[in-house]
Amino acid sequence: MDDRPPARDRSYRRNQLPAGVTMVQIKRRFAAIRVRAGGAVGLRTAADGPWSALSITGVSRAKRPWVLRLQLADGSRLHVRPFLPGEAGLPDVGSRVGGMGDSAPLGDDPVSAVIAILAIAFYVLASPFFAWSAVKRTRAAKRLLLQLDSTI
Repeated sequence: MDDRPPARDRSYRRNQLPAGVTMVQIKRRFAAIRVRAGGAVGLRTAADGPWSALSITGVSRAKRPWVLRLQLADGSRLHVRPFLPGEAGLPDVGSRVGGMGDSAPLGDDPVSAVIAILAIAFYVLASPFFAWSAVKRTRAAKRLLLQLDSTI
């Protein structure tokens, strides 16, 4: 018997976000940044929470080109990684971003060893696609950088 909860329907991620809203990752959690035409920038970190105002004094790229470093008016820094369209939606805000750490550990049996070898082979063969994804993420970060930079 499978004790896992049923898979959540994520088809809403294909829906278009409201104008000026970009889904980002902040500290391994989904968040949304809204940039308004007048230069007001808002941040939503809770699912049904309010948009809190961000006073940004500077925007630059971090060491990884797909991550942006926002310098806030209070002197603190905020690192954000924009999601590509379709990767996240507003209902995801506040929940934890999944990844390799969310998978179940493999056992010591031979079947697990074969699965591990196949997984390693898959990652080696798929690495060009991961590199291309990083290029697309870099482009998305550049678009958000230009959008935020125009509001300062």
